[in-house]
Amino acid sequence: MSDHERSNDAWARTLDAVIALADDFTDADWLTPTECPGWTVKDVYAHLVGGEIWMSQGHPKPETGLARIADEPVAARREATGASVLAELRDVFALRQQQLRDDPPDPDAPTFTAYLQPVTVGVLLRMRAFDAWVHEQDIRRVVGRPGNLATGGAEVARDIFLLGLGRVVARAAGAPPGSSVTFSVSGELPFERSISVDENRRGVAATVADPTVRIATDWETFSRLAAGRIPVPGAAVEVTGDRELADRILAHFAVTP
Repeated sequence: MSDHERSNDAWARTLDAVIALADDFTDADWLTPTECPGWTVKDVYAHLVGGEIWMSQGHPKPETGLARIADEPVAARREATGASVLAELRDVFALRQQQLRDDPPDPDAPTFTAYLQPVTVGVLLRMRAFDAWVHEQDIRRVVGRPGNLATGGAEVARDIFLLGLGRVVARAAGAPPGSSVTFSVSGELPFERSISVDENRRGVAATVADPTVRIATDWETFSRLAAGRIPVPGAAVEVTGDRELADRILAHFAVTP
């Protein structure tokens, strides 16, 4: 299976789960606030609808930027019922699946993200899988139905989070050349990744025996921090080594807007 096929599979399985999750939501469930600031559960579903409608239209360059994909679909459905938003998501999800079967995309074709950044279609598909999984977890946490922390969607999210670690350590946190940070993550999707800062102040993946800082946490906490869902104070994070540097890293840890 190619990278973009894995992304599509992760996306499809995640949206299947998101739709099934809502089959017996109560009115209270739909109106529950999530960790995505300002959005209820229904708003998260409306956001997913908007993203999939954009994809079904051929993901044209969004002249108004992220607002068209993220915020406008939510605002347009403020007065809609949860059931109607769910029905919309079912319909556009079925349409997207049919489109992918009938006209498989060229993963190397150029396009734009919702942030107006030029990328390939393959990267955009990976970002759609990432977005769907992060929002699935937003929903699951607040309706009390945890799960799917080690799915294909979770693996896509992990890989995207890991891509941002070098920038977080070297640029955002300003770790000095010669310093290093090891992230030790336990739980459903465990991993360890070390970042070393080179003489050009670039953060690069490396093998490090004695890092300047070690940051240890579980996978769910790591993903919530990296997605900007929870504040660092009070999060289940253990730090050893240079505490000041660790605090700067954690203060800039979120890689999503």
